[in-house]
Amino acid sequence: MVVLVSLSSALRNLSYLPNPTSKLLVSTKICLPDSLQIMNFSPKSEPSSGSSTTFQVPGLNSDEIDQVGEETFRRYSLPNIRRNGVGVAIVWFRNDLRVLDNEALYQAWISSEAVLPVYCIDPRLFGTTHYFKFPKSGALRAEFMIQCLADLKKNLMIWGLNLLIQHGKPEDILPTIAKAFEAHTVFAHKETCSEEVKVEKLVSKALRRVVITQGRSSDQNPDNPRLQLIWGSTMYHIDDLPSNPGSLPDVYTQFRKSVESKCTVRHCFKLPASLGPLPSQSLDDLGGWGCVPSLNQLGLYQEKGDKGLRFVGGENAALSRVHEYFWKKDLLRVYKKTRNGMLGLDYSTKFSPWLTFGNLSPRFIYEEVKRYEKVRQANDSTYWVLFELIWRDYFIFLSIKYGNSIFHLGGPRNVNSKWSQDLILFNSWREGRTGYPLIDANMKELYTTGFMSNRGRQIVCSFLVRDMGIDWRMGAEWFETCLLDYDPCSNYGNWTYGAGVGNDPREDRYFSIPKQAQTYDPDGEYVAYWLPELLALPKEKRNSPGKEYIQQIVPLKFGNTNSRSGSSYPQMRKQKREHKR
Repeated sequence: MVVLVSLSSALRNLSYLPNPTSKLLVSTKICLPDSLQIMNFSPKSEPSSGSSTTFQVPGLNSDEIDQVGEETFRRYSLPNIRRNGVGVAIVWFRNDLRVLDNEALYQAWISSEAVLPVYCIDPRLFGTTHYFKFPKSGALRAEFMIQCLADLKKNLMIWGLNLLIQHGKPEDILPTIAKAFEAHTVFAHKETCSEEVKVEKLVSKALRRVVITQGRSSDQNPDNPRLQLIWGSTMYHIDDLPSNPGSLPDVYTQFRKSVESKCTVRHCFKLPASLGPLPSQSLDDLGGWGCVPSLNQLGLYQEKGDKGLRFVGGENAALSRVHEYFWKKDLLRVYKKTRNGMLGLDYSTKFSPWLTFGNLSPRFIYEEVKRYEKVRQANDSTYWVLFELIWRDYFIFLSIKYGNSIFHLGGPRNVNSKWSQDLILFNSWREGRTGYPLIDANMKELYTTGFMSNRGRQIVCSFLVRDMGIDWRMGAEWFETCLLDYDPCSNYGNWTYGAGVGNDPREDRYFSIPKQAQTYDPDGEYVAYWLPELLALPKEKRNSPGKEYIQQIVPLKFGNTNSRSGSSYPQMRKQKREHKR
């Protein structure tokens, strides 16, 4: 069954939610089994209205998932790679929970005689959001992370290593480990947002205080381990950009055309025959290898649910989804036509949760797209997957250019607007009680599964900020709590766009709910799936049920229009022109 964020009545009535970290640093003696038990479902490929079945993503059983992983690793192995390093190197895993195409892991292996992989369960990840004190990580994303860690540990052991799991802050844990193992370098992937960058600086500073003398002669000065940060989160490498991120174009199209014409995507790193050995020292003083935590240990709780998608965390599941979507079901050829769907497993790739946790390298997806184009066909759909990955790159690079302004009320453009923080309105949006079926269905899907379609995210954002006039940061922080695929760059990048405070040439972007419903859910299948009380209504009435559904909490500002969906509306443009006069 799926793990849910509990929405008790207490939660519904609070804006400032309790800090969920009180139970965090408890005993780590409770271990998950070496292989997580995953329930596998084999229903029909698309849910029907009123269905109460949970659909696993990927839709493969555990044996098939392992087989795809093994075959993919085999394709990316190059047994004759030689290492020439000395001593011990540490790999600090962060949002890169994978073995394949992990340059931090590769560089640690090539520059050492032994590698020690480490993951720190940082209590700050389970604190509260900055402004409105929602949980930073809900139970769904925490459960996904747990699965990712279990899968990473399993894959590392296959390749001759293991994963040391410690509870605490990296700046406290990593120096202690580096000193105990006389490690010369801690390798990690670079992040871009302030909270993560602050941790990098604290780790680097703490490592400089560690003195290593073992193996050095009396006439040599003591040495300090260093933090080596490596870029590996984007499809296009930061060093290959036509200009530095500070000179990044403010319009996505300009950025895309520039990198497509002037840059190439680097190849994935190959795997040696083995990534071992591990250091010879004992881990007894550190309490052993540690265990993959449980939800209870993270101070979180769960409910059982019986609807929607259930994503399986981990690198093997990620590779299996690519295989399933591209090769087994041959859905890549129609991606551009189906990507704006909202109901089902296969209208879109669903890669984003695995990209967020680094189970998938964007370069690997690029290489699979190119392999598909060579073996089967190249068309608008194959290109469009890469188009979306460039969007992801763009938001990451924008977070470097604009820093913390992507989190501020006025956004990167410092727009001075008045926003409401009305809790009654916000809670009706958050809980799916607005009276608009398309909004309510999307919000129920979000907190039930941790996922929402791209189209749905645009619609509920537009409704919150344009029709309700609510502070966009409240919506962004609630997404931060709920989304499996939350990452600060894409989340806040998209919310600043939707709120008209980001770098969007169409600053008056508005999504008409009636038009969106007519275009993307004409028979009311999606809303009836998440709102079963609408099942009894004729299909044409499900998105406009009137008094047969709950009362609408606010009127739509632009309810009737003939403009094409998702575009700026003439009424709004006229208002803005008059206001500027």
